[in-house]
Amino acid sequence: MAFGRISNNIQELKENVKALAQSTAEYYKLDLFNKSMHGAIAAIKGVAIALFAFFFILFLSVAIAVALSNWIDSPSSGFFIVAGFYLLLILFFVFFGSKLLMKAILPGASKKFFQEADKKAIHEEHHEFEAQKDFETDEIIIKDNERV
Repeated sequence: MAFGRISNNIQELKENVKALAQSTAEYYKLDLFNKSMHGAIAAIKGVAIALFAFFFILFLSVAIAVALSNWIDSPSSGFFIVAGFYLLLILFFVFFGSKLLMKAILPGASKKFFQEADKKAIHEEHHEFEAQKDFETDEIIIKDNERV
């Protein structure tokens, strides 16, 4: 009789482990899909913003170059001044850009990444498990949210 209960409990354990593995796999599939969709949406949004910003800067640069050319009374000098400004910006980003971008992006990205991991750990519960019971007396040994 005791062997029958042990056999039944082992069978239930196998079924629970299979169910846990299946639900965990499904959870990670959904999590991967969710994160990939957030990434794709952010990439599309970033490309659209970059495209509009490019055209804005292009037309603004042409307008400033034309205004400088009219102000100096030289048809091409305004364009050379604007081109020189962009050359200085390029040199600045080549020599100092990676440090500035790292300081600007890394804290926010790491905060967001580690907050998501903390939220997942706090809210992650598996409903497949029930409280453990003593085989002889059917008393609950481990209650919910109790550490062993």
